[in-house]
Amino acid sequence: MTRAGDYVRPPGVTAFYHDDASLVQLTPTTYEAGSPEVGVFFIAPPSGRVRLTIGGGGRDNGAAPFDRVFLAPQLFLENSSGQEIIAPAVGQRGFATPAQDSEFQYGCRVSLIEGLIPGRQYYIRVMHQTLPGTDPDTADIASRDVIVIPVP
Repeated sequence: MTRAGDYVRPPGVTAFYHDDASLVQLTPTTYEAGSPEVGVFFIAPPSGRVRLTIGGGGRDNGAAPFDRVFLAPQLFLENSSGQEIIAPAVGQRGFATPAQDSEFQYGCRVSLIEGLIPGRQYYIRVMHQTLPGTDPDTADIASRDVIVIPVP
């Protein structure tokens, strides 16, 4: 039973995309959202903390040296037109496919985001880029996902 003044923690939210046709022949050397965009809106819990899981699968589709796929989150206050809170950076909260592998490699990375404003809406999306190897620099993505879970 909920009483006046009780706060019900918002539920975890997820967004997942998988396409057997994949995103192919990717060449971005700066982060982009891709199409379709994989993102999710969530309300910050009273603690101002959420657990973030970002992941997916990628591969090089050319000859050595192989291109790597980098997946990283981008976080905004309110929506994708709002204030950017976290810029995409694979070294902090992202995932990168191994070098020199022409088969799809899948993985994820879990991190804690703190300092969110309780009760405010946020939008987080998966961004990707490739680390160039040779010309033409291309890589494929088989799936991208983001999971946000409120932390007490």
